[in-house]
Amino acid sequence: MNYSSETHVQDYTSLSTTKRPKLLSLLLLLSSIYILSTLTAVTQRLIDGPMTQVQLEQQMSALYGETQILVNQGASPEYMQSTQKIVENSRYINNEVFYLSNYSLLGTLIVGLISVFLMFFGFKIGLCVYLVYSILPIITMYLITPAGLILETPILIIAFSSAVLLFLYTIGFNKLDEAKKAANA
Repeated sequence: MNYSSETHVQDYTSLSTTKRPKLLSLLLLLSSIYILSTLTAVTQRLIDGPMTQVQLEQQMSALYGETQILVNQGASPEYMQSTQKIVENSRYINNEVFYLSNYSLLGTLIVGLISVFLMFFGFKIGLCVYLVYSILPIITMYLITPAGLILETPILIIAFSSAVLLFLYTIGFNKLDEAKKAANA
């Protein structure tokens, strides 16, 4: 057996004898729940297909009604402009790129599931795959949606939450490495 294979076998055996840090276990559990629930929702949307124009108009009029109430209560007029952009984006995605959008989301979720699976078994490459999973929604949004229909706020939220989760996963893996070193010493 060569040295590289022995190292991977040692890493796997030391993981099985070393207890995973609670933070890492919690993050893996939460990520798995999120990915599987979103995967279920996307699969259901793909089975149901795009909304009819009547369904879409009903949703949009409800959104406009709620937005108008908030504007009447003192929300800024920019809020109404953001709502208009959301409506245009929803129409575009539903009417033009419904299947492309949902299949790209499905692919992104599969990459996320693979990253969680790899991290569950202690492979650091799972962090790299998780980084790809974190960046894919932003990339696909810019590839699928015209620039005029993209709101910056969701992108900032995705980037910030991904950075925080990646940071927490890194902390968890550092603690796992320290536990492995202590177990091997």
